[in-house]
Amino acid sequence: MSGTSRVLSALERAAKAVIRHCGKTTIKTSGAKVIIRKLSIGQLGDGAYGIRFRDGLVNSKLESDASMSGMMVAIDIVIIRVGNAVIALEHDGHVDEFDPTLTETAARLAVARLREAAQGG
Repeated sequence: MSGTSRVLSALERAAKAVIRHCGKTTIKTSGAKVIIRKLSIGQLGDGAYGIRFRDGLVNSKLESDASMSGMMVAIDIVIIRVGNAVIALEHDGHVDEFDPTLTETAARLAVARLREAAQGG
């Protein structure tokens, strides 16, 4: 999405608000656990904001993506601004099919493509 700095500023404020208000959420039921956390994505573009959503069995260690044991659904959402363009990147997977390292790789590729598009290439 591209737009004026006013429009993009509103989108960035919304992304920051989601992270601020939802970045440390844990929900437990008798059989399931859901966590929503801030996703550290590093310095990408002119602004990058990420959130991670994990859903699994109640005794799962969802904080660490290392083992993915007991994980049922994993979703990473990253909003990146480069100049006057914003991209929303969503990476998801189920059970053992999710590789969290691909989120940052995809985000870096998205930034490179946005920069290329901004330069007219």
